[in-house]
Amino acid sequence: MCFTCALLRLLAEGEYQLSEAVGLLIRAGYEVATVRGDEHVNMNTTAEVARASELVNRQSRRNRQ
Repeated sequence: MCFTCALLRLLAEGEYQLSEAVGLLIRAGYEVATVRGDEHVNMNTTAEVARASELVNRQSRRNRQ
């Protein structure tokens, strides 16, 4: 995953595009899936990414039960 992330290009606005990251993961052979969550979370800070990860993991556990 780190290799794939290193391929992301920083946009002029100082942001990365999620769609580009997903495309790189797919081309690298990773399986990519979606998880419907209960709340909206921005992905602009480390704390927001951690919160989103927590919510995805929780929902994934529910889906497996």
